[in-house]
Amino acid sequence: MANKERDPETGRFLPGRPDNVNITHGASYYLRTGRLPSVRGRRLLARYLRGFERDLRESLGGDLTPQREALMRQILRCENVLRLIELYLLRASPMNPYKLRKGKLELQPCLERSYSNYLSVQRQALLALGLERRSDPEPSLIDIIREHDEEKAREKAGQEEET
Repeated sequence: MANKERDPETGRFLPGRPDNVNITHGASYYLRTGRLPSVRGRRLLARYLRGFERDLRESLGGDLTPQREALMRQILRCENVLRLIELYLLRASPMNPYKLRKGKLELQPCLERSYSNYLSVQRQALLALGLERRSDPEPSLIDIIREHDEEKAREKAGQEEET
């Protein structure tokens, strides 16, 4: 039985289908084969991941134990899947177009099921490696303004005492 949505001669999708029907994130392919799919920006992604691995190894101090090496591979795998999903979302809508046509607002399955899980796994692996959050958080805008106001008040109080 012929597929009505494809041209029987070329196998290409017929007009009238959504523009992003052929776009896939490639994360499933990567997880099955271990190779990057042929996505736009593949070389940039591979270069980014090599730099990410190098920076992570430097922050850990070079040679890793087998346990840390396994955690490193897990972190890199998660990073790769997260970046593939993000590349996909640059080209496709974060909302599921098939459900949207039916009047339902639903996220793409990769966002709904995978993205937050991979973020969580990556965060846990980073914590297990010993890479923790900074102990000194970045000051917020309110803190900076408050410090500035306190300095001005001290300067003003110092000038009043001199007079």
